[in-house]
Amino acid sequence: MTLSKARQISYASLGLALLIISAQISLPIWTIAVTLQTLVVGLLATILPYRLNLMIILAYLTLGLLGLPIFANFTSGMSVLVGPTGGYLIGFLAYSTVTTIGIAWLGRQPLTLFGVTFVASISQLLIGTVWLLFFLKLTWPVALMTGFVPYVLIELIKCGLISQIAPRLRANLFKDS
Repeated sequence: MTLSKARQISYASLGLALLIISAQISLPIWTIAVTLQTLVVGLLATILPYRLNLMIILAYLTLGLLGLPIFANFTSGMSVLVGPTGGYLIGFLAYSTVTTIGIAWLGRQPLTLFGVTFVASISQLLIGTVWLLFFLKLTWPVALMTGFVPYVLIELIKCGLISQIAPRLRANLFKDS
């Protein structure tokens, strides 16, 4: 699938906007707030070509790093990326990569998308948890109970949504490509 430059710019702009908006839809529970970002990252990774998805995530991280208040709860700057949540944000890159590889190997059937995005979301959670482990100098059990276990069920639900929504979105976005 080859996208025109205009479509690439349109999809990248829309994807970036969705990522920024989803960061602000937040439940400040536990140590790390629950946002809709991983839902959006998963949708973008299953719908868009890898390079475009990667560009969206890198643009998001760069804009937040440069001071635009686009991270969760309208935060920004280096302190967010090197703080307790930085690993989860960097983990978006792993989420995208794992999803792309999984889809290339296994296909786009809804059950496959569920499994692929779940493995990808677990990889993102693990990166965030390891980051949390070192940043807060936690033990492994405490880090897992703080930054991983409470979020697994939430990610299962998000992956279920992705597996149902993504095929329809992709079909509509690329029907005349």
